[in-house]
Amino acid sequence: FVCQFFFKRKLENLALLDKIKSISTAFWLLLILPGLYFLATIFSLDVNFSLWGSPLRSGGFVNFASYIIFAILIFLILRQRDWRRIWDWTIVVGIIVSLIGLFQQFRVFSFLRGGPTQIPSTIGGPGFLGIYLLLLIFIVLSFAIKESNQLKKSFYVASFLLFFFVIVLTISQAAYLGLVIGLFYFLFFYPNKKLLLLKAILGVAIISVFFGAFFLKTHPNVSLNKNYIIQTALSWQMDQSRLSAWKVSLQALKERPLIGYGPENFSVAFDKYYDPSLPLIQRDPNQYSSWWDRAHNFVFDIGLTAGLLALIIYLSFLGFLFWRLQNLKSVENNADDNIRRTPKVIPHALQATFLAYLAANFFTFDTFSSYLIFFLLIAYSFYLIWRSKAEFIDQSKQSQVAFNQGQTKPGFCRLQKYGRVIIFLSFVFLICFIWFFNIKPFQINTQINKTRALIDKMGKCEIALKTMDKLLEKKSFLDSYLRLKYADFLRDCEGLHPEKSLEYAKKGRQLLEENVKIQPYLTKNWLLLVGFSNVLIEREQDSIARQELIKSTNSYLERAYQLSPKRQELYIEWAKTALVSGDYQQMKEKSEKCINFNSQLPDCYWFLGLSQMLLKDLDVGKFNLEKAKGMGYNGDSLSSLNQLVKIYNAAENYFELAKVYEKLIEKKSAEPQYYASLAFVYKELGQFEKARQLALKFLEMKPEAREEVELFLQMLQ
Repeated sequence: FVCQFFFKRKLENLALLDKIKSISTAFWLLLILPGLYFLATIFSLDVNFSLWGSPLRSGGFVNFASYIIFAILIFLILRQRDWRRIWDWTIVVGIIVSLIGLFQQFRVFSFLRGGPTQIPSTIGGPGFLGIYLLLLIFIVLSFAIKESNQLKKSFYVASFLLFFFVIVLTISQAAYLGLVIGLFYFLFFYPNKKLLLLKAILGVAIISVFFGAFFLKTHPNVSLNKNYIIQTALSWQMDQSRLSAWKVSLQALKERPLIGYGPENFSVAFDKYYDPSLPLIQRDPNQYSSWWDRAHNFVFDIGLTAGLLALIIYLSFLGFLFWRLQNLKSVENNADDNIRRTPKVIPHALQATFLAYLAANFFTFDTFSSYLIFFLLIAYSFYLIWRSKAEFIDQSKQSQVAFNQGQTKPGFCRLQKYGRVIIFLSFVFLICFIWFFNIKPFQINTQINKTRALIDKMGKCEIALKTMDKLLEKKSFLDSYLRLKYADFLRDCEGLHPEKSLEYAKKGRQLLEENVKIQPYLTKNWLLLVGFSNVLIEREQDSIARQELIKSTNSYLERAYQLSPKRQELYIEWAKTALVSGDYQQMKEKSEKCINFNSQLPDCYWFLGLSQMLLKDLDVGKFNLEKAKGMGYNGDSLSSLNQLVKIYNAAENYFELAKVYEKLIEKKSAEPQYYASLAFVYKELGQFEKARQLALKFLEMKPEAREEVELFLQMLQ
């Protein structure tokens, strides 16, 4: 674009200026929006993360600004024939995406992930797929209506039916809502009296659907009720977890209403006002996640990250664009041959799309795929508005005359003598940007994903972690994301190689101490740091070093408390720290606070029961342990069984201790220490033959311990 700008004839650049003037209000509203996002980024609590985001969401100011630039450039560059090519190709891509979704739905190819109740296709999730197709379906419908060529009309009609079918299969309630509102507006507000019959048919169809739904709900034995899609549609109700998240978001919005917390910093605001007593917001047996990085509502997502002013500008822009599109539908044929009248159905379809998009985004959020089509639609709207404005084309002619007469010398014309220098600097910037902020992080993220596959599918932790060590040397805006992933890999590898847990804990602590400096407002960073520190506290033999570890770990917990004072995961980690530190009274207090915030989390009862048993309140403690299991807590996991070992060792309850070690051996039969410990327990219980057999098994696994085993066998005699 820069090259064309400097090497085009000056009159053509004047035409670009006229193009911008034709949409001046919408154009400036669109430019103000990234300006407000940039302001929010400057005053963000985490500027780096607000700029770049992470590969998880592909968000951040730089990405958002790029969408704006994309929309403006294609509006200025594309010609009429280009637009049709762009849309035809976009529809073809939508068809490919839809077909992959169908292959997943009906399991045509085994290598395509998905199933009968979830078809993410290439978009990342069924909800995201629904929004992506929702942005395409109405423009396709408008092309089908206006197209006179029967072959092309058939292509558009088939595309519309395919997109509609796949949206239904996504079982995305947000997409359903958007589709219904969009179709309702498209058909009932379409400016064509010839469609009265169709509108009447649609009205009857809608009434029939409502009566059909009522009939199916009141007659559960009807065979149609067995269909999963129908079951889901009939069981629709407002998602309580999202309502709870919106209540938290509203509280957070009151603190920073003007510029928000910064792009991508929704989780910072959410954690601060997180309330586990709200329905389904906490981590529970139903697998609802308490960690939110999006509100699933565009009002709170924009308001909390960029401020209420950005939200007002965003809605004003869409409202103004909707109004300008409405004007297009009333434009009559113009006598000027340079003016081509836009078919009413196209701006009407764009209006329906924007309404459907807003309705759906009230219950979900955007990803790259939906943003790309959304800003393409904005650019296309700009183009339609421009080409319908006769006065601006006349003005362009006047500008050319004025320029030829020397009456006007726009500033950008005077810049053209520096064109070669500006183009050179632009290309240098472009090359540097693409390398440092695209190719390099892309390569890093590729290696992260390969490392994940090495651990998950092959269990090759040593090779995987060496790869991660090499990646740490490559500095990029993914530094925090890389360390968080590395920490996750270390925890996974600990489950595969418990004998290396101390080594992994040291590495994990080092990584997260670096990470809390990069992202100090991320609560997860501090809690993960506490988790690795707890392992080190438990294993540390030197009393002075141990006290230093306990002190620093408590400071991490205090920092996490400042960021999210009501988060139950915090109190669970606090209870674990108290357990390994030997402060059982504090362990009890933190567990009780955990329960006070929300009594539905079984983890709280588990650690309360452990603390009560350590404080010699055995019956009550055992009751709470059983209660936690009854609520869904996995009391037979390796970590839980090892905690019970500590409890029964302290109480010298060898009978229960034997049961625990038997379970541990069943789960981890390759761990020699479990055999040695159980042999000792059987000796204390007087079951000498069992003790001898286990000691010999231990010797078989660790021949270098022969001397200790022989001494133990002599004691049994």
